[in-house]
Amino acid sequence: MRDFKGLDLSGKVAIVTGASRGLGAGIATLLGRRGANVVVNYVSPGSKERAEKVASEIEANGTKAIVCQADMSKLDQIPRIVDAALKISPSGKIDILIHNAAQGSEANLVDTTEEFYTRHFDANVKGPIFLTKAVEPHIARGGRIVFISSAGARLGVAGQTVYAATKAANEALARVWAKELGQSHGITVNSVNPGPIATDQWFQSDEQFLKDMQPLIDSTPAAARVGEVDDIAPLVAFLCSDDARWTTGSVLSANGGLYN
Repeated sequence: MRDFKGLDLSGKVAIVTGASRGLGAGIATLLGRRGANVVVNYVSPGSKERAEKVASEIEANGTKAIVCQADMSKLDQIPRIVDAALKISPSGKIDILIHNAAQGSEANLVDTTEEFYTRHFDANVKGPIFLTKAVEPHIARGGRIVFISSAGARLGVAGQTVYAATKAANEALARVWAKELGQSHGITVNSVNPGPIATDQWFQSDEQFLKDMQPLIDSTPAAARVGEVDDIAPLVAFLCSDDARWTTGSVLSANGGLYN
């Protein structure tokens, strides 16, 4: 029998931001199935019920889960996430941090306002920076940090002036922190770069945006389809595992070959 112990996350404590739906929910559930105790973070009160459902699915597999409402763009709420992780940590340490929560609205340059810019950069860049800073004193040696980036960071999609810039910033943070937190903390920091994913957020996109994206989807080398959560979550889980210990500062393309 083959040895898959390197993929086992038993006893680890993971934070997944924006985990009440879509890719975040899929990642949180899979980490739980691999043995991790998981903080299921959600941003708005309206997502509480969905977050509790995700937590219940995790606990049904025999590991711990705790829901935590916190908006990372508001720095005074970040300690809630750290405290929640420590509550379910048998070791008093945090092992895995998944930066998934993000603002992702579209706006052409001519329609971009300062408020739109600030809202996206606060959620997508400022929040991850200060959450990581808050987690750093508690993160275990051998810890894992993973950003959920986007093919938009490199592909150049009309309407993503601000969103694409924030995702490119995420990839830059991963490269910087890989150096800052590598030898000193034994932490790996990576990004996963998905293309379009069939989540509720995707299907709620503007009709014109979906129409504009169709030629791109049709040209996807792996298959002429939108990606699924199950295409992405296992790659994130791999980067959280011991088997990925020699991968850091990297971008793992998970976009069907749209961009590498």
